Amino acid sequence: MRSRSRVAGVALVLAFVLLAGVVSLAGCSGKSKVSEILIGNIQDLTGPNKAFGIAMTNAATMLAEKINAEGGINGKKIRIISYDTKSEVTEAINAYNRLVDQDQVLGCLGPPIANMGIALAPISEQKKVVIAGLFMDERCTTKAEGDPYRYMFLGQNSCGVQARIIARYAMEQLGCKTFALLYNQANAYSVSLAAPFAQYVMSHGGTVLATETFQTGDQDYRTQLTKIRNVKPDAIYLPLYPQEIPLGLKQAHELGIKAVILGDNSYIPFAAMAGAEASEGVYFPYGIDPSSPDLQSFKDEYVAKFGIDPIAQSYSGWDTARALFEAIRRADEAGKLDRETIADEMVKTVDLEGCFQGKLTISPGTHRPTGLPMYILQMRNNVPVTVTSLTEG
Repeated sequence: MRSRSRVAGVALVLAFVLLAGVVSLAGCSGKSKVSEILIGNIQDLTGPNKAFGIAMTNAATMLAEKINAEGGINGKKIRIISYDTKSEVTEAINAYNRLVDQDQVLGCLGPPIANMGIALAPISEQKKVVIAGLFMDERCTTKAEGDPYRYMFLGQNSCGVQARIIARYAMEQLGCKTFALLYNQANAYSVSLAAPFAQYVMSHGGTVLATETFQTGDQDYRTQLTKIRNVKPDAIYLPLYPQEIPLGLKQAHELGIKAVILGDNSYIPFAAMAGAEASEGVYFPYGIDPSSPDLQSFKDEYVAKFGIDPIAQSYSGWDTARALFEAIRRADEAGKLDRETIADEMVKTVDLEGCFQGKLTISPGTHRPTGLPMYILQMRNNVPVTVTSLTEG
């Protein structure tokens, strides 16, 4: 009898353990009532591109704290779990796997680094957890055959949109007809800006006189810039990363290049690091109008909290986090707080208000924003000044 009683007792304990495990997993997947909403944050916080990752992390933190102070998402507080990618693709993959498998997050804020987004995209199809990020390369959201990755979403204008807008401005407003390009051929972001820029120029009657490249870690671009100077283009497109921007501008100035310099949306605050003479007259697109008084209160709060000025990724990071949090809110209100429903709700993001770049609409066909403007800025006396705004189309 003792033996039977002991077996029965063990069986009962095992039954309770299994039941508890089922309830726990259901709660982690969002299919039962949860007390907090776990959000993953995959960012470069210590690597060479940490300015981007820190900006997005800070903005998402501010937004989460604001929502939590107002009662959370339907009473559920947001908790962000961050992992540092250290500018390494492997670290980003490991972070995503850990966030999904161990931390059981409902969704992730992804990195603003294109190389990482490209690597994470196919993995997201297996893990089935949304990654909403600032990776601007279209390959981060679109498969080779043209369909979107179900779980990958971009929160700002893509590389193609940005490149075509600055090319259009140079041709239509500045009257430039001949161009040269210098970019990092090992960087997905740089490559994904250079290609659509050149395509736009050639398809609209312009000429690309020279295309020069360099590798990550190179510090001297003078040989490439000398070749460009010798063909005398009207404008030079320099789609560079933060650490490369001051180098490119300084060396172009040292070589006496008089062509119009065109940049990308990473030029604040890095163009100013080249000095007033080297940065003077440089044009580049930006996701927000930094002179807008509507942004001042956010900037003041950001500086007070973190001790640094916000950059483009601070504002677009806020918008991206807002889109993810609102998708989670809609899923919860529908009684389906699970990962699949959150992915469905991300596609339904239409005219989302409270965003700094404008009302955010996610295209179901691309999982990227549609209709967002870009502001054209020019460096004057080492200060970026808004010239105009353009949308693609």
